[in-house]
Amino acid sequence: MSNGKSGPELPILAPLDFDPPSNGEFVPLPPTALGRRRWEMWREIVERQHLRLGLTRRAFAESACGLAAWLFVIDQTACDSKGGAVATPSPDAGMPSDASGYDVQPSMMQDLAQAREALSGNNFVFDVQTHVVAPETPWTGAPPDRILDYIKLMFAESDTTVACLSGIPATRNDGLQSPQARAQLQELVERFGGSRLLFHCNTDPELPGEPDYMAMAASRYKNIAAWKSYPQNNPQGLAADAVVGTFIQTARDTGIKIIASHRGLGPGGYVSSNSPLDVVQAAKKAPDLKFLVYHSGFQPGVDENHPYDPAAPAASLQGVDRFVRALEDNKLPPGSNVYAELGTTWRSILGMPEQAAHFLGKLLKYVGPDNVLYGTDCVMSGNPQPQIVAMRMFTIAPALQQQHGYPELTAELKAKILGLNGARAYGIDPAKVRYVIKDDEIDKLRMALRDDPRSVPMPDRRHYRGPRTRQELFAFLRREKTVHPLG
Repeated sequence: MSNGKSGPELPILAPLDFDPPSNGEFVPLPPTALGRRRWEMWREIVERQHLRLGLTRRAFAESACGLAAWLFVIDQTACDSKGGAVATPSPDAGMPSDASGYDVQPSMMQDLAQAREALSGNNFVFDVQTHVVAPETPWTGAPPDRILDYIKLMFAESDTTVACLSGIPATRNDGLQSPQARAQLQELVERFGGSRLLFHCNTDPELPGEPDYMAMAASRYKNIAAWKSYPQNNPQGLAADAVVGTFIQTARDTGIKIIASHRGLGPGGYVSSNSPLDVVQAAKKAPDLKFLVYHSGFQPGVDENHPYDPAAPAASLQGVDRFVRALEDNKLPPGSNVYAELGTTWRSILGMPEQAAHFLGKLLKYVGPDNVLYGTDCVMSGNPQPQIVAMRMFTIAPALQQQHGYPELTAELKAKILGLNGARAYGIDPAKVRYVIKDDEIDKLRMALRDDPRSVPMPDRRHYRGPRTRQELFAFLRREKTVHPLG
């Protein structure tokens, strides 16, 4: 890091891009005028404040004050996401009391100690969807940089306590090399940082020999936490009798009775491969298993700024409303064996506070306050810490709570979302994990990074921000033919 006295400073990055990127599974939305204006406003704050605090621009941008400024700008421009005018933020203006958004005070941009105290927390944070950019093969010798980058970004630069490695569809093509590589990474993390890592085994429920593959993987790699699946070609998806009788029965037989299914991020209505409908139907048929809907049916570009309408025709439903209707149609109440996961979803919607309030409100009301799971899709979508802080500071407007029955986002409820719900779903004892990892090598690395960022070499975050344009997405997909996310 430059000290501001000699040589050029490194590029200044906002905590996260104001226009959210893709995770590699969908075409990113085009850059917006609002995103550009937010960037300009945030940079104006950096320019005003960094000298007052005796910091370089980059040091301020990466500090708690810079993170508070990022949330502050989102709040101040939230009206623009609905077509209103963008106003220059006043240094004395906080979030309106009747709005959904982030509980950030202007003074947090001026007082580093206050910002650190306000944005920090002691939550048990369980990120149930993470990735490592890497070939899906084990390594020999010293751990590759991609592995060390993952450990640093996930556990040293963020408050993440435990993470779970998941995977994209192509991962299944690597066969047993995939769970072998993940088990190797888990062993490495265990060596340095205790019980901090779980992993999925990718599956294709429609492959004829999949039960044998699952049994072999479960036999060789005892720590598989769940089976990861993607939308099927069969219109009935996971609920098809053939899949229930083979894939789901094998999950039951192996004792790994958690199925994490990608549903969302793509086109389609209530009855489509990207809809959570088939997962909910399968959950109805297999009440002894847990079904985790990864991405919660979220669709980029679909407006979530409304409550769920039970009278709306099924054919008109998109986004999370499809998830809610599926639960209603199958008579599965809140707190059932169906869970909603937030990877990429929270990252995509946190810049639109009113939509985020409705989205979270609907999940908490209909899926249940104990069944909403925090995930990020990191490191594919950047440093997880801003997403953690955004969840800590987010509030649902009292008016929305009263009108639509959304719960208040209390500290207790946020603690559930950030980690306790995931721990319960995956059978983790948070107190036991914290006891094991206290003062381990990763914890010491995190403390060293917090006390003196220059003491710990960190990966270039520009490499871990996700495709932001169609061109970047196509370049990413070309690389995926030989190199794709481990996790």
